[in-house]
Amino acid sequence: MGVLVIGGTGLIGGALARAWRRRGAAVEATYHLLPEPGLRGLDMTDEGAVRGLLEELRPDFVALPAANPHVDYCQLHPEETRRVNVAATLMVARACRRARARMVFFSSDYVFDGRKDSYCESDPPRPLNEYGRQKAEAEAGVLAEDAGNLIVRTSGAYGWQRQPKNFVLQLRERLSRGLRMAVASDLLYNPTAADNLAEVVAELREKGAGGVFHVVGAQRLARYEFALLAARAFGLKESLLDAVPSGSFPSVAPRPRSSTLETGKLRCLVSTPLWGASEGLRRMAAAPLPIKGSDSLLQ
Repeated sequence: MGVLVIGGTGLIGGALARAWRRRGAAVEATYHLLPEPGLRGLDMTDEGAVRGLLEELRPDFVALPAANPHVDYCQLHPEETRRVNVAATLMVARACRRARARMVFFSSDYVFDGRKDSYCESDPPRPLNEYGRQKAEAEAGVLAEDAGNLIVRTSGAYGWQRQPKNFVLQLRERLSRGLRMAVASDLLYNPTAADNLAEVVAELREKGAGGVFHVVGAQRLARYEFALLAARAFGLKESLLDAVPSGSFPSVAPRPRSSTLETGKLRCLVSTPLWGASEGLRRMAAAPLPIKGSDSLLQ
């Protein structure tokens, strides 16, 4: 009995594995295209492989952060990305039900259209783009398989990861090279430290929580405001950041103007505090991620 993390090489998957191990849980994690020592290879679109792994490990809880999160790519390739973000997700949910394992599925603030100032868990999803539609459909399917499953909606996750995909690492890489970076000044959201997210999810599991929860950072910020905080945290030049309207970016998929998520439901249940952006960035800058099998740090 323990936890299986499908997508352990990603930002959230890695943070989840670390959080559960700190709490003494038995954790297994998988990779798909990027092998990592100690992780098991798994293609989550292969139903036989997923069922076989669950039968072998017999976890009581399965975390599914694995997905195709590229919003514009989903807009351009809906059939391809639906095979991962919807079909494979629901197949994993069916396999979990057969194996009598509860599941946590990671969804997104993009299930909302941004026409409200902020959103709570009971607000009906109204996605603007294909990625949001896929997440909303997967949410409904995961809960239909087992009402005790957990849906975690989050937003703008950041932190250390071996592939520098998240916003903070991209900003850090560009500004450290002296390159300018344009950032949207009119899109509001709750940037979320992956390590904080993982600790909250670990507590939700311990409390047996099910249904939909919003787990996001405690500060509502425009993307440009968050970029300024990130530059300061890493001692980089804020003058290299340019505030621009979101309409000036050549994006394919529309984004919600405000995807702020309310966390009152969560705060009534868990004791783990939600970090603000300044706190999350301070902790990130102070604690680079050790690389397995090495004394070096991911910096």
